[in-house]
Amino acid sequence: MFLGRRRPLEAQAVTEFVPLELTGVWRREVITTPHSPRDDTTQVMWIQTRSWYADIRVPATRPSRPGAAGFGDFTAEELVGLAAVQGFAGQLAATPRVCAWRRDLDFQPPSPIPDEGTWQVDGRVMIERGVHVEYEEVWVREPDTQGPLLAFALEHNSAVPGRKGLMMIAGDHFLAILDRPHPLPAGEDLPAIVRAELASGGPMAAAGRLAMPLCYGRLSEGATPWEVKLSSWPWLEGQGFWGPRRPVFDPQAGVLGWNAAETEQSWKLLDSSVPPADAAGRLKLPQATG
Repeated sequence: MFLGRRRPLEAQAVTEFVPLELTGVWRREVITTPHSPRDDTTQVMWIQTRSWYADIRVPATRPSRPGAAGFGDFTAEELVGLAAVQGFAGQLAATPRVCAWRRDLDFQPPSPIPDEGTWQVDGRVMIERGVHVEYEEVWVREPDTQGPLLAFALEHNSAVPGRKGLMMIAGDHFLAILDRPHPLPAGEDLPAIVRAELASGGPMAAAGRLAMPLCYGRLSEGATPWEVKLSSWPWLEGQGFWGPRRPVFDPQAGVLGWNAAETEQSWKLLDSSVPPADAAGRLKLPQATG
Protein backbone atom coordinates (compact mmCIF):
# COMPACT_ATOMS: atom_id res chain seq x y z
CA MET A 1 0.00 0.00 0.00
CA PHE A 2 2.49 2.54 -1.20
CA LEU A 3 2.87 4.85 -4.17
CA GLY A 4 5.71 5.36 -6.60
CA ARG A 5 6.93 4.83 -10.14
CA ARG A 6 4.42 2.95 -12.26
CA ARG A 7 4.88 -0.50 -13.79
CA PRO A 8 2.12 -2.67 -15.30
CA LEU A 9 0.07 -4.83 -12.95
CA GLU A 10 0.91 -8.49 -13.42
CA ALA A 11 -1.61 -10.02 -15.86
CA GLN A 12 -3.50 -12.66 -13.90
CA ALA A 13 -7.18 -13.34 -13.32
CA VAL A 14 -8.64 -11.36 -10.42
CA THR A 15 -10.78 -13.40 -8.05
CA GLU A 16 -14.24 -12.21 -6.95
CA PHE A 17 -13.14 -12.43 -3.34
CA VAL A 18 -9.59 -12.05 -2.12
CA PRO A 19 -7.76 -15.19 -0.95
CA LEU A 20 -8.83 -16.17 2.56
CA GLU A 21 -5.27 -15.84 3.87
CA LEU A 22 -5.41 -12.08 3.10
CA THR A 23 -8.49 -11.47 5.24
CA GLY A 24 -8.59 -10.35 8.85
CA VAL A 25 -6.85 -7.58 10.78
CA TRP A 26 -3.24 -6.77 9.99
CA ARG A 27 -0.90 -4.66 12.13
CA ARG A 28 2.19 -3.31 10.39
CA GLU A 29 5.47 -4.01 12.12
CA VAL A 30 7.81 -2.01 9.89
CA ILE A 31 8.27 -0.42 6.48
CA THR A 32 11.63 0.00 4.77
CA THR A 33 12.46 1.91 1.60
CA PRO A 34 15.78 2.72 -0.09
CA HIS A 35 15.44 6.48 0.39
CA SER A 36 13.63 6.83 3.74
CA PRO A 37 14.45 5.87 7.32
CA ARG A 38 13.10 2.55 8.58
CA ASP A 39 9.71 3.21 10.21
CA ASP A 40 8.59 0.94 13.01
CA THR A 41 6.86 3.59 15.14
CA THR A 42 3.85 4.57 13.01
CA GLN A 43 0.73 2.76 14.21
CA VAL A 44 -0.85 1.06 11.20
CA MET A 45 -3.97 -1.12 11.14
CA TRP A 46 -5.55 -2.70 8.06
CA ILE A 47 -8.86 -4.58 8.11
CA GLN A 48 -9.51 -6.78 5.09
CA THR A 49 -12.90 -8.36 4.45
CA ARG A 50 -13.67 -10.64 1.52
CA SER A 51 -13.30 -7.77 -0.97
CA TRP A 52 -13.48 -4.45 0.95
CA TYR A 53 -10.76 -2.97 3.15
CA ALA A 54 -9.88 0.01 5.35
CA ASP A 55 -6.49 1.22 6.59
CA ILE A 56 -5.30 3.81 9.14
CA ARG A 57 -1.74 5.07 9.75
CA VAL A 58 -0.96 7.37 12.68
CA PRO A 59 2.64 8.64 13.06
CA ALA A 60 4.21 8.63 16.49
CA THR A 61 4.69 12.39 16.09
CA ARG A 62 0.98 13.10 15.70
CA PRO A 63 -0.11 15.76 18.23
CA SER A 64 -2.39 14.63 21.04
CA ARG A 65 -3.69 17.03 23.69
CA PRO A 66 -5.28 15.51 26.82
CA GLY A 67 -8.68 17.07 27.35
CA ALA A 68 -8.99 18.37 23.79
CA ALA A 69 -12.50 18.35 22.37
CA GLY A 70 -11.87 19.48 18.81
CA PHE A 71 -9.57 21.20 16.34
CA GLY A 72 -9.93 24.51 18.20
CA ASP A 73 -7.80 23.10 21.04
CA PHE A 74 -4.77 22.63 18.74
CA THR A 75 -2.21 25.19 17.63
CA ALA A 76 -1.64 25.98 13.96
CA GLU A 77 1.50 23.85 13.86
CA GLU A 78 -0.34 21.01 15.59
CA LEU A 79 -3.02 21.13 12.90
CA VAL A 80 -0.26 20.56 10.35
CA GLY A 81 0.88 17.60 12.46
CA LEU A 82 -2.63 16.12 12.41
CA ALA A 83 -2.52 16.27 8.61
CA ALA A 84 0.33 13.72 8.54
CA VAL A 85 -2.11 10.91 9.35
CA GLN A 86 -2.86 8.56 6.46
CA GLY A 87 -5.83 6.32 5.82
CA PHE A 88 -7.91 5.00 2.95
CA ALA A 89 -10.63 2.51 2.12
CA GLY A 90 -12.22 0.81 -0.86
CA GLN A 91 -12.08 -2.52 -2.66
CA LEU A 92 -9.10 -4.81 -3.00
CA ALA A 93 -8.50 -6.82 -6.17
CA ALA A 94 -6.04 -9.68 -5.73
CA THR A 95 -4.26 -12.13 -7.97
CA PRO A 96 -2.26 -14.99 -6.43
CA ARG A 97 0.74 -12.65 -6.31
CA VAL A 98 -0.38 -9.01 -6.56
CA CYS A 99 -2.84 -6.80 -4.65
CA ALA A 100 -4.37 -3.62 -6.09
CA TRP A 101 -6.01 -1.31 -3.55
CA ARG A 102 -8.70 0.94 -4.99
CA ARG A 103 -8.98 4.06 -2.84
CA ASP A 104 -12.62 5.16 -2.77
CA LEU A 105 -11.87 7.25 0.32
CA ASP A 106 -8.48 8.77 1.11
CA PHE A 107 -7.39 11.08 3.92
CA GLN A 108 -4.57 12.39 1.74
CA PRO A 109 -4.97 14.01 -1.73
CA PRO A 110 -5.61 11.54 -4.56
CA SER A 111 -2.68 10.27 -6.59
CA PRO A 112 -2.74 9.18 -10.25
CA ILE A 113 -0.41 6.26 -9.45
CA PRO A 114 -2.08 2.92 -8.62
CA ASP A 115 -1.52 1.40 -5.19
CA GLU A 116 -0.24 -2.12 -5.94
CA GLY A 117 2.08 -4.56 -4.23
CA THR A 118 3.10 -8.19 -4.24
CA TRP A 119 2.18 -10.26 -1.21
CA GLN A 120 3.35 -13.43 0.49
CA VAL A 121 1.80 -14.91 3.64
CA ASP A 122 3.58 -17.29 5.99
CA GLY A 123 1.38 -18.11 8.97
CA ARG A 124 0.54 -14.84 10.73
CA VAL A 125 3.19 -12.83 8.85
CA MET A 126 2.78 -11.17 5.46
CA ILE A 127 5.49 -9.52 3.40
CA GLU A 128 4.33 -6.85 0.97
CA ARG A 129 6.67 -5.38 -1.66
CA GLY A 130 5.98 -2.49 -3.99
CA VAL A 131 5.12 -2.91 -7.65
CA HIS A 132 5.74 0.74 -8.56
CA VAL A 133 8.39 1.70 -6.03
CA GLU A 134 10.91 -0.14 -3.88
CA TYR A 135 9.54 -0.75 -0.41
CA GLU A 136 8.85 -3.62 1.93
CA GLU A 137 6.17 -3.77 4.60
CA VAL A 138 6.02 -6.49 7.23
CA TRP A 139 2.52 -7.21 8.57
CA VAL A 140 1.35 -9.43 11.41
CA ARG A 141 -2.21 -10.71 11.58
CA GLU A 142 -3.97 -10.04 14.88
CA PRO A 143 -5.31 -13.21 16.56
CA ASP A 144 -8.91 -14.34 15.98
CA THR A 145 -9.80 -11.70 13.39
CA GLN A 146 -10.93 -13.69 10.35
CA GLY A 147 -14.62 -13.93 11.17
CA PRO A 148 -17.14 -12.71 10.75
CA LEU A 149 -16.02 -10.33 8.02
CA LEU A 150 -18.44 -7.47 7.39
CA ALA A 151 -18.36 -4.40 5.16
CA PHE A 152 -20.79 -1.47 5.42
CA ALA A 153 -21.26 1.71 3.37
CA LEU A 154 -22.78 4.93 4.72
CA GLU A 155 -26.10 5.22 2.91
CA HIS A 156 -27.62 8.28 4.61
CA ASN A 157 -26.28 11.03 6.89
CA SER A 158 -28.68 13.82 7.81
CA ALA A 159 -25.93 16.11 9.13
CA VAL A 160 -23.94 16.02 5.88
CA PRO A 161 -26.21 14.88 3.02
CA GLY A 162 -24.38 12.83 0.43
CA ARG A 163 -21.45 12.11 2.73
CA LYS A 164 -19.63 8.87 1.93
CA GLY A 165 -18.35 6.39 4.48
CA LEU A 166 -17.05 2.84 4.73
CA MET A 167 -16.79 0.54 7.74
CA MET A 168 -15.01 -2.81 8.01
CA ILE A 169 -15.47 -5.35 10.80
CA ALA A 170 -13.37 -8.47 11.38
CA GLY A 171 -13.88 -10.44 14.55
CA ASP A 172 -13.88 -7.92 17.40
CA HIS A 173 -12.17 -5.17 15.39
CA PHE A 174 -13.71 -2.32 13.38
CA LEU A 175 -12.37 0.48 11.21
CA ALA A 176 -14.64 3.27 9.96
CA ILE A 177 -13.87 6.19 7.64
CA LEU A 178 -16.24 9.08 6.89
CA ASP A 179 -15.35 11.31 3.98
CA ARG A 180 -14.85 15.06 4.49
CA PRO A 181 -17.82 17.28 3.50
CA HIS A 182 -15.83 18.96 0.71
CA PRO A 183 -13.13 17.41 -1.52
CA LEU A 184 -9.51 18.43 -1.11
CA PRO A 185 -7.96 20.88 -3.55
CA ALA A 186 -5.01 19.73 -5.62
CA GLY A 187 -1.86 19.39 -3.58
CA GLU A 188 1.15 17.21 -3.02
CA ASP A 189 0.10 16.21 0.49
CA LEU A 190 -2.35 17.22 3.19
CA PRO A 191 0.17 19.01 5.47
CA ALA A 192 1.00 21.38 2.57
CA ILE A 193 -2.71 22.00 1.95
CA VAL A 194 -3.32 22.72 5.64
CA ARG A 195 -0.38 25.14 5.74
CA ALA A 196 -1.82 26.98 2.73
CA GLU A 197 -5.25 27.17 4.38
CA LEU A 198 -3.72 28.52 7.59
CA ALA A 199 -2.01 31.27 5.60
CA SER A 200 -5.07 32.24 3.57
CA GLY A 201 -8.11 31.37 5.69
CA GLY A 202 -6.91 30.69 9.23
CA PRO A 203 -7.44 27.77 11.63
CA MET A 204 -11.11 27.20 10.78
CA ALA A 205 -10.35 26.78 7.09
CA ALA A 206 -7.47 24.45 7.92
CA ALA A 207 -9.69 22.38 10.23
CA GLY A 208 -12.15 21.93 7.37
CA ARG A 209 -9.47 20.03 5.44
CA LEU A 210 -9.06 17.67 8.41
CA ALA A 211 -12.79 16.98 8.76
CA MET A 212 -12.48 13.30 7.91
CA PRO A 213 -12.71 11.01 10.96
CA LEU A 214 -10.86 7.68 10.73
CA CYS A 215 -11.54 5.40 13.69
CA TYR A 216 -10.10 1.98 14.50
CA GLY A 217 -11.29 0.19 17.60
CA ARG A 218 -12.71 -2.87 19.32
CA LEU A 219 -16.36 -3.89 19.58
CA SER A 220 -16.21 -5.33 23.08
CA GLU A 221 -12.60 -5.56 24.31
CA GLY A 222 -12.45 -2.10 25.84
CA ALA A 223 -13.85 0.06 28.60
CA THR A 224 -16.89 0.84 26.44
CA PRO A 225 -18.59 -0.91 23.50
CA TRP A 226 -17.13 0.07 20.13
CA GLU A 227 -14.21 1.82 21.85
CA VAL A 228 -12.02 3.88 19.51
CA LYS A 229 -8.36 2.95 19.95
CA LEU A 230 -6.78 4.97 17.13
CA SER A 231 -8.15 7.94 15.20
CA SER A 232 -7.31 10.85 12.93
CA TRP A 233 -9.12 12.92 15.58
CA PRO A 234 -7.14 12.27 18.80
CA TRP A 235 -9.96 13.36 21.12
CA LEU A 236 -12.10 10.41 19.95
CA GLU A 237 -9.64 7.83 21.28
CA GLY A 238 -11.00 6.10 24.36
CA GLN A 239 -14.56 7.08 23.45
CA GLY A 240 -17.37 4.93 22.08
CA PHE A 241 -17.65 5.29 18.31
CA TRP A 242 -21.42 5.75 18.49
CA GLY A 243 -21.48 7.83 21.67
CA PRO A 244 -23.98 7.03 24.42
CA ARG A 245 -26.67 5.84 21.99
CA ARG A 246 -25.73 2.87 19.86
CA PRO A 247 -27.37 2.07 16.52
CA VAL A 248 -29.91 -0.66 15.86
CA PHE A 249 -29.13 -3.43 13.37
CA ASP A 250 -31.81 -4.81 11.08
CA PRO A 251 -30.46 -8.14 9.79
CA GLN A 252 -33.30 -8.56 7.29
CA ALA A 253 -32.57 -5.24 5.60
CA GLY A 254 -28.84 -5.40 6.38
CA VAL A 255 -28.91 -1.85 7.77
CA LEU A 256 -27.37 -0.18 10.81
CA GLY A 257 -29.59 2.74 11.84
CA TRP A 258 -28.38 5.43 14.23
CA ASN A 259 -30.20 8.47 15.57
CA ALA A 260 -28.47 10.69 18.12
CA ALA A 261 -27.86 14.39 18.74
CA GLU A 262 -30.12 15.40 15.84
CA THR A 263 -28.10 13.26 13.45
CA GLU A 264 -29.45 10.26 11.59
CA GLN A 265 -27.26 7.74 9.85
CA SER A 266 -27.89 4.47 8.06
CA TRP A 267 -25.15 2.06 7.04
CA LYS A 268 -25.92 -0.57 4.39
CA LEU A 269 -24.33 -4.02 4.54
CA LEU A 270 -22.14 -4.47 1.44
CA ASP A 271 -20.83 -7.95 2.17
CA SER A 272 -20.79 -10.49 4.98
CA SER A 273 -18.94 -13.77 5.35
CA VAL A 274 -21.83 -15.10 7.47
CA PRO A 275 -25.63 -14.73 7.17
CA PRO A 276 -26.71 -11.29 8.47
CA ALA A 277 -28.78 -12.92 11.21
CA ASP A 278 -25.63 -14.66 12.48
CA ALA A 279 -23.64 -11.42 12.26
CA ALA A 280 -26.14 -9.53 14.40
CA GLY A 281 -24.96 -10.98 17.68
CA ARG A 282 -21.32 -10.26 16.87
CA LEU A 283 -22.00 -6.54 16.36
CA LYS A 284 -22.80 -6.00 20.06
CA LEU A 285 -25.82 -3.94 19.00
CA PRO A 286 -29.57 -4.15 19.62
CA GLN A 287 -31.61 -5.58 16.77
CA ALA A 288 -34.61 -4.02 15.07
CA THR A 289 -37.92 -5.69 15.94
CA GLY A 290 -41.22 -5.88 14.14
